[in-house]
Amino acid sequence: MSTDSTVFITVRYEGNEAEQHEIELHQLGQSIQGFARIFAICANVLRTGKIARHLDSLEIRVMAVPVAEHNCFEVLAMIKTLATSKDLWSGAFGALLAAVVQYVLSRKARNGDEDLMEFLKDTLQQALHNNQLESQRFAMTIEKMMVTIEKLAESLRSAARQALSPIGRSCNRIDLYASDCAFVTLDSGHKQAFADAEAVLSDHLATYDGLISEFDMATGACKVTLEGEPSRIPAIVTDPIFNRPNNPYVEAMACAISLRFLAKADLDADGNPSKLYISDTAEQSRSAAGPHLKPQSN
Repeated sequence: MSTDSTVFITVRYEGNEAEQHEIELHQLGQSIQGFARIFAICANVLRTGKIARHLDSLEIRVMAVPVAEHNCFEVLAMIKTLATSKDLWSGAFGALLAAVVQYVLSRKARNGDEDLMEFLKDTLQQALHNNQLESQRFAMTIEKMMVTIEKLAESLRSAARQALSPIGRSCNRIDLYASDCAFVTLDSGHKQAFADAEAVLSDHLATYDGLISEFDMATGACKVTLEGEPSRIPAIVTDPIFNRPNNPYVEAMACAISLRFLAKADLDADGNPSKLYISDTAEQSRSAAGPHLKPQSN
């Protein structure tokens, strides 16, 4: 639902604890801050053609309003234009804002998908065509607007990481709705894409216990579920024995048992491993920490 000066975007946290209308408060706070910044700055760019990063200086406000009850945890954001003059994108502002938000949150996960960029260009072009008289006072061309939106997307990476923080923890995915229609579904792939973009490689080896899955003997690529963590993260085994038959990594995967190994890690903004580079099994740890292989706890 939207008007010339107001757009509503519903944020639905789906799965896990969110199914019981619950979500961890700190994760929710981070996520709402991220979405609030993305919605406000994207809307302000569409209104002014300029990137302004200080929320107090924007001609846009993002408000939280009551929501209907669904089988999820839900937040309804109301994006209000503060200026009283008629909007340039009259009648199309909601659709344009949805397209820009989708681009900001999806381009990393889709690796700069050209179809996504073309969709955004077409949406901007159609809006200008439908509002031709108003567009004459808008100084920026579509190409210049796309350059501005690309810069905007880069500046909002930190906000995107915040917005997606509950995924894989309190919820499985986040769906964004406009006019009661979902326009983007955000999942672990989106979250990982932003984590990879900002990852910091740890400068020392550490010992990890994890369950290996999807092991590729041609490349050493695999997925690992670290002990005590709910989600899998990507990993690559650099140990020279990774492609030999019956090596410890393959055996651990085949038997579905946890393996202790040495690795460096890409760390996300919270300091948690987002990708592992496994160089060896932790053979020397056996005597001090028990068997090298042990059943994965339930």
